[in-house]
Amino acid sequence: MGLLLTQTTVVEAVFHDQVDAAQIRQWLDGIERLIEGRQPFFFISSTREGSTFVEDYRAIQGVWYKQHKAAFREICQGLVRIAADADEQARLDTPALHAAWGVPYFVTLDRTHGYRWIAELMVNHAASV
Repeated sequence: MGLLLTQTTVVEAVFHDQVDAAQIRQWLDGIERLIEGRQPFFFISSTREGSTFVEDYRAIQGVWYKQHKAAFREICQGLVRIAADADEQARLDTPALHAAWGVPYFVTLDRTHGYRWIAELMVNHAASV
């Protein structure tokens, strides 16, 4: 007898309006809890038009990622960025960003396509075990 039990979390962050430092830290803390609990996850991110971010949000995110890079790459099963338009899609879907994240990375204009991509990865993983 045997049992294979798989549990994967999907985290979706939709940034809108004014995003402050506490909100940036809130989503990073959530991801950190998944990493610390060794809970595999997929992350989906989108930013609504007209959104603004606290001035140092890139620094906050950068410091966090530098501290958690190895664990993030181990536990995160895939990252989806939902672009607002073709220009943003081209800016986000570069070989440099694919390499920088170090996890399967997908950029799309359509949220549904992002979820389908995640489902395909999950099915492929289940078939390989």
